[in-house]
Amino acid sequence: MDITNIPTAAYHAKTLAGLEQLVADELLAHGATEIKIGRRGVGFTATAEVMYRHCMHARFTLKVLRILYQFQAKHTDELYRMAARKKWEDVLKEDGTLTIDSTIYSDHFTHDQFAVLRLKDAIVDRFRAKKGERPSIDRQNPDVRIHLHISREDVTISLDACGEPLSRRGYRSRKAIAPLNEVLAAGLLALSGWHPGIPLYDPMCGSGTFTCEAALWASGMPVQMNRSHFAFMEWMNFNRSAWIAVRDEAMDFNPPVPTAIYASDISGDAISQTKYALSQLDLPSHNVSVDEIDFFQSEPQKTEGGVVVINPPYGERMEPENIDEMYADIGDRLKFHWPGFKAWIISSNPEAIKHIGLKSNHRHKVHNGPLECRWLGYELYAGSRFADNNKAQ
Repeated sequence: MDITNIPTAAYHAKTLAGLEQLVADELLAHGATEIKIGRRGVGFTATAEVMYRHCMHARFTLKVLRILYQFQAKHTDELYRMAARKKWEDVLKEDGTLTIDSTIYSDHFTHDQFAVLRLKDAIVDRFRAKKGERPSIDRQNPDVRIHLHISREDVTISLDACGEPLSRRGYRSRKAIAPLNEVLAAGLLALSGWHPGIPLYDPMCGSGTFTCEAALWASGMPVQMNRSHFAFMEWMNFNRSAWIAVRDEAMDFNPPVPTAIYASDISGDAISQTKYALSQLDLPSHNVSVDEIDFFQSEPQKTEGGVVVINPPYGERMEPENIDEMYADIGDRLKFHWPGFKAWIISSNPEAIKHIGLKSNHRHKVHNGPLECRWLGYELYAGSRFADNNKAQ
């Protein structure tokens, strides 16, 4: 069967743990079918047009993979034999280029790079046998990016539709210090219940990821508006007319939602990074204030409530002299100066978060890089709702 002419295909959208339902909801809105939530990913079926649309607009997806082949193998020789039977000539040309990356969780395949090497051998040996020529390896700008996934003995070979991860929105400075992943920041905003139109405060803004994701969301513009290239554009079956339709549709974006966004930080360097990131977004207009302010001396603007998002310094990333005291100070500041707001805090330190002194109403388990974190939500009521014996959870 010629896989290049299938009107719909099976895909897998990779994401971060805790954001799977958000991805599934987006896929449904973009027109995908047969949506199946997994761990750190969502399977779906789509036409090329729907897949292109998701890549352009996805806020919570890291990568989109088109599933090519699935089979079982218990060792590298079996992987080679099974892969060599596949019609790779339907995927790329004999004078084309490829690269292969891998995700392997298997006792049968203990050396990831050797499995990748055997898959590469299977592909080029088939081309030699069928065409007398073979594609070459290009790790920088290949025609196709192949992904090898092995779980125990289940092998899945896919094409990377994106190239650069969708988390790379094009606004981050290379000098950014300990930044949140953009997909994580957008996901945390969504999990908090924030949406454009609700005032947002980012009082420990760091490199400005929360602020930029909120401003981009409120602008109504496509998430990948600054991207000029996706890996699927190099596929043999790239549907240029469908892509042009999706691109033109995206450029007729939704009108912006007026949204007050306040970013601040005690660090002048952080303020510079946030201002730089906003300038790289190049939004037609935005209502973002960026100021050098110490959170512990700050007051909310004259808004009727809103959402406060806080990403305190992690012990793993920058060690305060007394991190427990810092968390207690955060709790006190929120308690006495931000009544009527909803506050959300991300932390990888379960002991320190207990010192907030507030009772969380909502909590989500997420990962920030290798760190397992909690995203905790607090309803900030005035007066007696704060009892001294409330314990953070």
